[in-house]
Amino acid sequence: MSILGIQQSPQWLKERIKRQFSELARLAVPAMMMRIGILGLGMVDTAMVGHYATQHLAWLNLANQSIIMFTLVVGLGMVSGIMFYTANAFGTDDFIEAGRVWRRSIPFTLMIGALLVLAVMPAEYMLTQLGQNEQDASESGGLAVILALGLPGHMLFINCSMFLEGIKRAEIGFYLMVVANIVNVVFNYTLIFGNFGMPELGAEGSAWASTVVRWFLAISIFAYVWWAPSLKKYKLRKPHGQTWKSWSGQRQMGYASAVSLAAEVAAFGALALFAGWLGTVPLAAYGVMSQVVGLPLMMSIGIGVACTVRVGISYARKDRADTLIASLCGILLNFLLTSVLCITIYFYAKEMMAIFTDDDRITELLLPLTGLFMLAMVIDGSQMVASLVLRGFKETWWPTYLQTFSFVFVMLPLSYWFTFPMEMGLKGLVYGTLVGVTVAWVLQISRFIWLVRRPLGN
Repeated sequence: MSILGIQQSPQWLKERIKRQFSELARLAVPAMMMRIGILGLGMVDTAMVGHYATQHLAWLNLANQSIIMFTLVVGLGMVSGIMFYTANAFGTDDFIEAGRVWRRSIPFTLMIGALLVLAVMPAEYMLTQLGQNEQDASESGGLAVILALGLPGHMLFINCSMFLEGIKRAEIGFYLMVVANIVNVVFNYTLIFGNFGMPELGAEGSAWASTVVRWFLAISIFAYVWWAPSLKKYKLRKPHGQTWKSWSGQRQMGYASAVSLAAEVAAFGALALFAGWLGTVPLAAYGVMSQVVGLPLMMSIGIGVACTVRVGISYARKDRADTLIASLCGILLNFLLTSVLCITIYFYAKEMMAIFTDDDRITELLLPLTGLFMLAMVIDGSQMVASLVLRGFKETWWPTYLQTFSFVFVMLPLSYWFTFPMEMGLKGLVYGTLVGVTVAWVLQISRFIWLVRRPLGN
């Protein structure tokens, strides 16, 4: 049997596939659960605010979808090189270099977090310029500023969790996320509804709860990385001794990932603005559906992260056959699991929507669109994993080019055309999304096929 021109026995292939699936599962489960935990924070916010008042839910959704989510993923992209370079160092058993990746990234990460806060400060003005009415712009802008105060903490948490994922310790982030969700429920219950003698703040209370939880996560995970006895071999307290220029490759990968994520989230943020132009109920409905579809997306990101680590380790060892097997196992595993999850959500969509709102107008608007949304999410998850596989190959800009084209130049204009000139309303946003993610998937799989036909590192 020949794999990429290398003769291998069927028994070798069987053992490699079994090992890759085993390693993927071991890495993916805590990575998925941590990201589902992050989603859980947002789901609790949406559910509690949604049951408090539909108008407050619309304001919170606008703040998150159009401002905070964009800045957050840009920051996430900027530091994403941490995981790829840590995994490569870990794959060659260079533990000191893996530690240097984390140590040199801390000041950079905090600087990015501070810049994100400054970027969000004129949120009300930005929302006004984006066509939102005066009240919506004022309320959502104020919420965005409160949420922004937690962004440096969130960036520090992402920094540390990516390092731990790169060295196969993803379970730490998951354990902390479980505690964070409990803290979030308590703070939301207290501040949204005014319990335990606290003022009744509605959506504002949820925003303050999110900020507190983000700093709780940051301090907790940093303390673990700094003091954990099992991490001493990485020499994390030792100065990295590297110049700014010497690790430019890591930052370049981060810049490319940031542009890619920014393009995707800007496009989806624009869809939230389109929903806002349709009215309060469509905007709130779009926010509810974003939470419902977030579950399969978090699963895909978790699998993609695990796949990146496995591909990065095999790539660093220049093992072409194992790199291909790791890639295909991750892509297949994601497709199977997200398909099963999306089918389950489709059949229980009404019950899931009831978690977030008791407004029948929202449910009636969303239920007919659930099947299309789920199909779009299976494909979106597939293209997301494909892009992370490409990152494992140390692809810097190609995933960015392909995703930017798909989301900005295909999905966004088609969504607008379907929604307004074609007068399809919220359904138009779903059709545009489906076309955009499909184009992204086709382009990235094509790039992957081209890469695996070449020698590694060329």
